[in-house]
Amino acid sequence: MATYTYAGCIEQAYKVNWKIKDVLGSVDFDLDRPWLPPELSGGSGVFCLDRAEKLKLTQVEMGAYAHLFGFVEAFIAPLMADLALDAELEDGGAFEALTNFASEEIKHMHLFREVRQRVDEKLGFPLELIGDEGKVAHAILSRNRGAVLLLTTAIEWFTQHHYLSAMRHSDDLDPLTKEIFRSHWLEEAQHARLDHLETLRVFKEMTVQDRDKAIDDLIWLLASVDGLLQQQVALDISNLGRHLGRSFSPEEHDEIRQGLLKGKRHCFIESGVTHPHFLELFLGVTTPEQQAKVQRTLALILR
Repeated sequence: MATYTYAGCIEQAYKVNWKIKDVLGSVDFDLDRPWLPPELSGGSGVFCLDRAEKLKLTQVEMGAYAHLFGFVEAFIAPLMADLALDAELEDGGAFEALTNFASEEIKHMHLFREVRQRVDEKLGFPLELIGDEGKVAHAILSRNRGAVLLLTTAIEWFTQHHYLSAMRHSDDLDPLTKEIFRSHWLEEAQHARLDHLETLRVFKEMTVQDRDKAIDDLIWLLASVDGLLQQQVALDISNLGRHLGRSFSPEEHDEIRQGLLKGKRHCFIESGVTHPHFLELFLGVTTPEQQAKVQRTLALILR
């Protein structure tokens, strides 16, 4: 299994730290370029939209994509703050690394708020986006801590995968979009490693019953994430109609919905739970029976 250290994470975090003003600068979004790469867009399976309409679809999708990152960071930041307090008296290095982790997540929340404002200004109307971040964060944090850490780990690893596999070497992608998620990737790289360390620590202290509860809660969390994605897809279709200045027939609406939902499930669930580093950790803290239980749930969600 991969080995990381709190000291190594905090050392790297200080090296790559950035400020929001340096990320956003004075550059604006380019409406003639895609704002989300094909690998992360739901447009590839949508045939009722022409090329120009699919370009506009990526712009709507990126606004939601950025919002969803800020949305999940609303529970990750307090989770890390709590974990830091646990470590305060026992491990000063862990306390420093986890406190910095929480601080960076709050910075990312501010970054994505500013991104959403810029998106709205560029598109000329406010995107409809899922709300109740605080209520959702409270519901998530009420679940077994091991389950929440596994979900968080999957999120951090798919953040890495999205930038490295779909954005880093793209010549077509909007430059501002690329810079936003390059910066996000730089800091999230340490977060993924800290999630790994904390998940191992928390599971090590669990009873057998606690581990079973963690798996049940992880299944609940995955289903809840899917529910949030379905809500955002409905809003994306509304946003797209407004961006295109047209309505959709029932057949078009269904085709767009299916494409967007498939794309979001891949982005926010599948690419995380299938990431090699997540799987290594997940297989290391669960039994074959528990793994099969989660896989059955994933098969139903991703079918």
